[in-house]
Amino acid sequence: MQPMFRTPLLSLAAVFGLGLSSALAAGLPANSAQATAPHAAAAAHVAGPLAMPTFRPLKKHPIVALSFDDLPAAGGLRPGESRVSILTALSHELRAAHMKGVYGYVNAVDLPGDPDCQHALEIWMRAGMRLGSHTWSHPALDDVTARAYEANIAKNAPYVQQYADANGKKTDWHWFRYPYLEEGNTAEKHEDVRRWLRAHGYRVAEVTLNFNDDDWGDPYLRCKEKGDTAGIDWLEKSYLANAAAFIPVERQREQIAFGHEIPNVLLLHGTEFTTLMLPRLIALLRSEGFRFSTVPKVERNRAYRIDPIVGIPGGANFTNEVLATRGIKVPYPKALSEPHAKLDSICGGDSAGSE
Repeated sequence: MQPMFRTPLLSLAAVFGLGLSSALAAGLPANSAQATAPHAAAAAHVAGPLAMPTFRPLKKHPIVALSFDDLPAAGGLRPGESRVSILTALSHELRAAHMKGVYGYVNAVDLPGDPDCQHALEIWMRAGMRLGSHTWSHPALDDVTARAYEANIAKNAPYVQQYADANGKKTDWHWFRYPYLEEGNTAEKHEDVRRWLRAHGYRVAEVTLNFNDDDWGDPYLRCKEKGDTAGIDWLEKSYLANAAAFIPVERQREQIAFGHEIPNVLLLHGTEFTTLMLPRLIALLRSEGFRFSTVPKVERNRAYRIDPIVGIPGGANFTNEVLATRGIKVPYPKALSEPHAKLDSICGGDSAGSE
């Protein structure tokens, strides 16, 4: 994993006590290409003047749909842990928070011949959750042809349908989440895949909020194996701080892209650590006034009718795609940062980082 940020994390107090317009004025990157990855790709791609907006106050009661990528096998497994135990716990936490119909996006490559993965998806569906497609094997669209990518989605479809409709009730499983949020490194590839998705009845499960929750997954497994309670404590605190830092910034960027905040979709992953942190993450969101919904309900909003026809190498969230389509640069605050170096090195990790 290459370090993407080299500046300290914003504290929770700094995030909610300092208006973003003040944060921007305090120190924008000179070039939008320096903006924080993975969101940087869209900003770097855009030609045009820097936007120096004055943001309106955030909504008191924003809307968000939680969503989970890489089911049934997100991240690594500790000895003695199973996909069944993780998705059982994850679905339990969602139900305890009075959430049903939450979407998990499936890579079916792990399903054939793996009863643990198979049973995990059955448990997810019995808990009242939903499934969509995340491709068969999680390819990066930047690295393959549109034809190969479409074939990968098609290979995934019968497995998603099998588990989505296993309880004798037809569900809306034609929701597609792009791996790495890569929707095409050229406008032509973007439109080619979009045409295929429309022709096969899919809607795109866009993302507006993302704080790279899965970057904490492997460090947690290392610390858990070592019994390093201090390391786990740091991971828990930094995970919440990262969420608290990124989410309000992304909400304010929506004001520039769409003219106002829109209902949100938060990208998470079905890892053991995000499952552990979910009650505290939900509490954080509720403390900021968030109300919870589902992907299909959120994406009824007219903003999601936009098809951002633009090629963005490396991918981007929906807001940044729309900004790129409109030729608007809104660099991220320099202080907004994720602690990649420590995540890579904590509990005996590779301090040099890896791809």
